[in-house]
Amino acid sequence: ALPKSSPAQRLLVPLTPTADDSLSPHELQATQVMEPTQVLSEQQVTREQAVDMLASGIQDITNAMVENFKLNEVLRMILETIYRGLGFRRVIFCLRDPKTEMLTGRFGLGEGVEALAPLFKVPLRAPASGNPDLFAAVCQKGVDTLIADATVPKIAERLPGWYQGAVRAPSFLLLPMAMKGAPFALIYADKARPGAIDLGEKELSLLRTLRNQAVMAFKQAS
Repeated sequence: ALPKSSPAQRLLVPLTPTADDSLSPHELQATQVMEPTQVLSEQQVTREQAVDMLASGIQDITNAMVENFKLNEVLRMILETIYRGLGFRRVIFCLRDPKTEMLTGRFGLGEGVEALAPLFKVPLRAPASGNPDLFAAVCQKGVDTLIADATVPKIAERLPGWYQGAVRAPSFLLLPMAMKGAPFALIYADKARPGAIDLGEKELSLLRTLRNQAVMAFKQAS
């Protein structure tokens, strides 16, 4: 059975909160709760399709992890499930580099990921002065985060330089991962327009299950 929560959902590094620094408004939560109706809207049908694809992927991943498995294959299955199930433009997996103490982009799916993944460099150590950038803060706090509109000034000013160049996306999702209280990986996903990432409660739950499966895969492989 998969855990209902993971270490990545706990507070990992205490940061001094300020009104401008708070990630609370962006903590991953359902953007809309659909009321049951007899006639399904196009959005509801899309949600049902997404839920079915995510659930099917989770089952395939669970089956793959029962026997001996290759970690990279399981991670790719997880990324592909997120990518196809929710129609992201691209999904990128980042992993801690022990030499630099940064999360670096390793691989992904979607538009231009071969060139963009290596640009991801998220520092895991708190800066000597000032606030960490948005990516670093999310990973240090271990908070699942949805940025619906990255063009909003308060968000844009906290995006790291490497992101504001070639990677820049108007809306994105961050699912950090941790083991033994320390961040070690990150799943990033984006879409091409502000507000395009619209998640209901079922999708959120399934996304967290997928993230938990990634953590479990690392634990079982270690």
